[in-house]
Amino acid sequence: MNRWTSLQILKRGWYRFWHDSRKIPSPVWQQWAGTLALGLGICALLTFAMTIAAKTQVDQGLQAWDARWLPVVAEQLPLNFARSITWESPGNLLGMLPVVGIFVGIMVARSQPLLVATMLAAYSLQFALVWIGWGYWNRDRPGLIADGVAASGLHSFPSGHTVVVITVYGLLAYLWGRATRNWVERSLIAIAAIGYIGLIISSRLVLGAHWPSDVVVGIAIGLLWLLTVVTTLHRLKL
Repeated sequence: MNRWTSLQILKRGWYRFWHDSRKIPSPVWQQWAGTLALGLGICALLTFAMTIAAKTQVDQGLQAWDARWLPVVAEQLPLNFARSITWESPGNLLGMLPVVGIFVGIMVARSQPLLVATMLAAYSLQFALVWIGWGYWNRDRPGLIADGVAASGLHSFPSGHTVVVITVYGLLAYLWGRATRNWVERSLIAIAAIGYIGLIISSRLVLGAHWPSDVVVGIAIGLLWLLTVVTTLHRLKL
């Protein structure tokens, strides 16, 4: 597929999204935006509070706790170092963009502009929450496992991988589960989603890319933001 063809596909997709969006009454869009904005504000305040609390406690025992438990947790998790390199991939930028892009493309084709906008907002705004922690506290990455070879130079707290996989894959699991009334299928979806997300998150600890507290707070932020997104869809009865 050449560049011109790609641009034409994007242009047609945007036109269809815009055309379908105009069919939805303005009050619905206002309620959608208002709920997301309120939830984002609450999540931002809680993220800031958790970051302040963690930074305050880092010299009061938190760093020692992290350093003691990271090797223990990494040893007990059901992944080795080599497999963790593969498992972290679905949570990085290259692994996540195709997932978001395919979902958006399908929803555009099915004339579901609110779901398109929700996924794009959920994915993009989670970065704002992570950057709150990164901006306030430039915590160093661990160097305890493989001399920190898998720990990037970016800020450690909170775990961005954790937040984004809970947000995106959690939203996909919610939409899939809501589409069926079979409780067995819903249970299997929940188990599969928790297992898949759990392995991606676990890979970051096995690789020594994050301290345990980075991941714990990342889970909290991800769940709060996912709850906001789900609540928005529920209010709109989507």
